[in-house]
Amino acid sequence: MAVAAPPEQETLPGLEPQDEAREHAVASLKRKRKFAQDSVAYIAVNGLLWLIWLITDRSTDGGIPWPAWVSLVWGFFLALDGWRAYGRWPASLNAPITESAIERELERTRRR
Repeated sequence: MAVAAPPEQETLPGLEPQDEAREHAVASLKRKRKFAQDSVAYIAVNGLLWLIWLITDRSTDGGIPWPAWVSLVWGFFLALDGWRAYGRWPASLNAPITESAIERELERTRRR
């Protein structure tokens, strides 16, 4: 009776599973640091824009103040960065690309 070897984890050539895990950990830490830096910039710039609006023309002409557009759009993208840095971003987006996944994609594109 033959004993089957445990399945090997497929990875791209040249990278060990430990190296990949380390790369993902470093990337995660970099995302968190970048989010913190971007948050400080968001607060500083938006605070300055709202201060300018308060000091100069505070009219809204029935709409929302002009700095709100910057705050809303930038805030939306900052929230996405925060979700990616600290939230449960879909794991499949951060998973390493395996050789079998590359082969499946090649087969799928060849059938077209």
